Amino acid sequence: MKAQALRWTDQFGRTYQYSPYEASLIGDAQVGFSSDATLAIAEASSSLGSVPALPFAGIASVLYRSESSASSLIEGVGPGPRRILEAEIAGESEIDDEEARRVVRNLEALRDAMKTEIPARPDDFLRWHRKLMEGHPRMPAESIGAFRTKQNWLGGDSSGPRNAEFVPPRPEEVPNLIDDLVAFCTRTDLAPVAHAAIAHARFEVIHPFVDGNGRVGRLLIQQLLRRRLTLPSPIPVSVIWAEDTDRYVQGLRAYQEGDVDSWLQFFSLCVIRAVGRMTDISERITGLIEEFQARVDTRGESVTVRVIEDLPEYPIVDSQAVASRYGVAPQSAHAALVRLEEAGVLSERAFARRRRGRPRRMLAATELIDLLA
Repeated sequence: MKAQALRWTDQFGRTYQYSPYEASLIGDAQVGFSSDATLAIAEASSSLGSVPALPFAGIASVLYRSESSASSLIEGVGPGPRRILEAEIAGESEIDDEEARRVVRNLEALRDAMKTEIPARPDDFLRWHRKLMEGHPRMPAESIGAFRTKQNWLGGDSSGPRNAEFVPPRPEEVPNLIDDLVAFCTRTDLAPVAHAAIAHARFEVIHPFVDGNGRVGRLLIQQLLRRRLTLPSPIPVSVIWAEDTDRYVQGLRAYQEGDVDSWLQFFSLCVIRAVGRMTDISERITGLIEEFQARVDTRGESVTVRVIEDLPEYPIVDSQAVASRYGVAPQSAHAALVRLEEAGVLSERAFARRRRGRPRRMLAATELIDLLA
């Protein structure tokens, strides 16, 4: 709901009224759902109960990347999987790709969030934000890892909240609202699906940061589901939302306007679809790894076996990395990669956005990377 009208004077001297959202506390408030929402939550909960075991540990890394990439894409940051993988392994002296590095920072924040115990506290939110936004070229350093101290708004006029689609609560209310959200996240009386859905929508209502709110809010979903359900990886719900961002935003707007049931039904449906996508990704990668194994006679070649099994996690490799990762001599690492290149599992490639200088010789599982696109 909206608070009493306030006055705003923008940089052009225009003065007008605006009404920030007035958020009642939910930490221990009673939460009730319609029968339709209750059924949707139950179906999503059942779907989460059928999340598959991952036959290769590296598949979890693929799901981490998929969720981080899609969460960034929702905000208009959309490098492809090849660029993201290269940004993970290359230093800034090798490639110039700030957009891909922003996704890698999102990935680092997601890994941190998935290790954070319930409840995520204000310091956790601030740490996630720092990991996500560190070095952002268009964000003041003092706003990174800090809750906002000024009014913000979504849509409308860039010079002020006139005609804004949504005006979050006043900045002085943010600390108390965040504490209330932390209290809500400690609750155990809600199904994990409903718990995560409401916590995320509530975070977006508060909009506690100058920028990066959506991405931090989506980390909260994964943190709650991971800790309450002991899932093997993130549920790629952002992948579903990135395919229809408008519908996702409409769902959040429904929650802001008091239609909690519509948001819960939409969220539940997306969780079900995300679990289906997760299963599909796992099956496709498993099939491809088994095909790679069939191409190479790996008897007595433990390094080759390990490289193949770890390709979902490390689809771009070089001899130095393999030698270090598996504790083998450089000659053994080189021999394993030669065998995989000759079998068509790996192929040589250069970094897409390489800076000048002598390039590293990298080998990539191109078929696997293409599968992730």
